[in-house]
Amino acid sequence: MTTDCAPAELQAVYLSRDLEDGELGAAGASAAIPMAAILLARLTHAPNIQIAGEMFVNPRPRKLWNSMLDDRALGACEASETFLELFGHSHRGLDFFFHNGMQVDAHGNINLHFVGGTIDKPKMRGPGAANISYAAMSRRFYICTTAHSPRTFVEKVDFVTSPGFLDGPKSVKAAGLKGGPRFCITPLAVMDFNPQTLRMRLKSVHAWSSVDEVAAKTGFALEVPAEVPETPAPTARELELLRGIVDPDGLLRN
Repeated sequence: MTTDCAPAELQAVYLSRDLEDGELGAAGASAAIPMAAILLARLTHAPNIQIAGEMFVNPRPRKLWNSMLDDRALGACEASETFLELFGHSHRGLDFFFHNGMQVDAHGNINLHFVGGTIDKPKMRGPGAANISYAAMSRRFYICTTAHSPRTFVEKVDFVTSPGFLDGPKSVKAAGLKGGPRFCITPLAVMDFNPQTLRMRLKSVHAWSSVDEVAAKTGFALEVPAEVPETPAPTARELELLRGIVDPDGLLRN
């Protein structure tokens, strides 16, 4: 194991280990870390992961790009698809999907619409989302952020763009939601969700951070177990594949 890695590299490696061979998933649009995780999983333990849901099917890019909406990121994809087909994937559900957000709250709800004010007169307007069915219909999803601060992690989002666990078990049952967030991984730590309360809790802390730092930079009372392990570091082989094949330009290190 080695801790000589960038936070985004650790995030990609951690996520890649949780993906399973033969699954069908999607990385999202502006999703360098999730796409790196999928490509790394293909090179290690899950060569048959299928990708759909971003207007293409099974792209095999020669290297990592910032956005999967960049035509250069498609590589030798098997096919393109229309919006009708895109929404069909989401209505049937995927095995996994990835989310980021302007705000993420204690129950894993994600806001990409606006912060402050109202939806008609927001203080800051976000990009929104073309299709939230991925969150509601997929078997699981991952929250992957590039920032960890009280502005990002709030007790309750100003607007629920994509539902996590809403307000907890009762609201999830009433809404008929069956999937939900599995992990939330940030540059500082990995969080999961208490199965009884469905609130976010600390799972592990990256080598360069601490429990105190994570708690101070989270804008709600994060559940903290008595013992919090260090996030497992990438192996030398994982970093070799990540830097040599997946991300030769060092996008995740910049």
